[in-house]
Amino acid sequence: MGYIKGSIDLSSSQDAILLEQVLRSRHASHGQLWEFLQMKTREHRRRIFNWRMLRLVRHGLITRLDIKHDRREWIYAISHAGATYLAGKGDGAALVASKAFKHLDDPAVLHSLDINDVHLTLLRSGELVRWRSELEILCLNELTGFGYAKDYDAVVTIHSGGEDSTFALEYERHPKAAIRYGQIRQALEKERQIGCFLYLVPSYELLSYVAGFFDRCSKNVCFGVLDEFRQHGLDAKVLDSRRTVSFPLRAAFRANGA
Repeated sequence: MGYIKGSIDLSSSQDAILLEQVLRSRHASHGQLWEFLQMKTREHRRRIFNWRMLRLVRHGLITRLDIKHDRREWIYAISHAGATYLAGKGDGAALVASKAFKHLDDPAVLHSLDINDVHLTLLRSGELVRWRSELEILCLNELTGFGYAKDYDAVVTIHSGGEDSTFALEYERHPKAAIRYGQIRQALEKERQIGCFLYLVPSYELLSYVAGFFDRCSKNVCFGVLDEFRQHGLDAKVLDSRRTVSFPLRAAFRANGA
């Protein structure tokens, strides 16, 4: 079958997976998308992947961003056309994609790239059952009656110790105002679908600051450093809100029955 010049055939599963991943990541580096595609489709031909990415960019379905960062590779985001295409295919997350279009500044991009690293770490571990992205959570919270108490960075289900466990992920690159943490704590304590929460931060100094706002929280909230998680995944050491007890992250799920 022929196609009109300038059009694009998106019938391949790889194209669809790439578009969906860019949407859910909000922003993703070339290398991160290559790794996501390898794990999700067993595609091991880098040349073909590069061709796919260039093709999606040239047809306006993915936007290539001019962002300064230390990875020295292209950064991508979904375009309006790409989100419209996915919405037409029944992708709920694409219905709230306009939320992503409003956050194209450097800090938001770097936040997304770090979240992708967490996602990839869990994929590599072989213990990830489900990763529900922030846009998927937004879709549930805004368009349905069975969402969560907060728009988390992700809701993650892993298989550890012979059973599935679910936790909400929050990542902080920079400190928020004290009043904002009070609001977040109230939301977490109202949460009925999730019993375990993980806060990841870039440094122990920020960890100490953030954890202080959750002292004696009625929910099980753990705090860890991003680089520790990148290296050790679910075996990374985390702290409780009092910063007095250190334990492997996976132990938090067993203790909580998450």
